[in-house]
Amino acid sequence: MEYVLGSLWFWIGIIALVAVVGGIITSVIAKSNETKRYVADAANGGAYKQLADDTSRQLKLISEQLYELDDRLARVEKTLTDIPG
Repeated sequence: MEYVLGSLWFWIGIIALVAVVGGIITSVIAKSNETKRYVADAANGGAYKQLADDTSRQLKLISEQLYELDDRLARVEKTLTDIPG
C-alpha cells in the first residue's frame, strides 16, 4: 500500500474540499453582511423609505386621476341619458 499523503489525488481532493468549504463560508459571511446592511439602511430610513414615499405619491396621483376620470364619465353618461331619443 502506498503512502496516502504522498498521493497526488489525495492532495487534489484536499484542495478541492478546502475550496468548496471556503466558498461556502465566504458566501455565508457575505450574505450575513448584506442582510445587516439592509437592516441598518432600513432603520436609518434609507432607500426603502424613499421608495415607499415615492410609491405612495405615485399611487395618490393615480387615485386622483381615476377620480377625475370617474367624474368625467359620470358627466358623459348624464349627458347621454338627458338627450331625448
